[in-house]
Amino acid sequence: MGYNDHVQDDGFSDFLEEVLGGGALEGAAEGITRQVVERGQESLSDKQAFVFKRDVLDVYVVDGCKRCEAPVPWSEMYAASDNGGYCNYCWHMLEKMRDE
Repeated sequence: MGYNDHVQDDGFSDFLEEVLGGGALEGAAEGITRQVVERGQESLSDKQAFVFKRDVLDVYVVDGCKRCEAPVPWSEMYAASDNGGYCNYCWHMLEKMRDE
């Protein structure tokens, strides 16, 4: 599944708000991400789209869960980018197995 498939899903703006709230984006990447939240990706110039892909999508978007390979919904995407690429269910199961 490519980025455009993900972008059509509900929750993309909420995901970007989580990324912004995490405080890791700076400078152009932060401003461009705010623009995408407010006006959509179609408002970006080619140069801005390149920066957005490189600094946000390539860093924070997980194409599929590393364990079950299911698509990761936007509501779980930020956590998946932080936990190694697992959906919430698989992350919970892995943590449960570690605790046993």
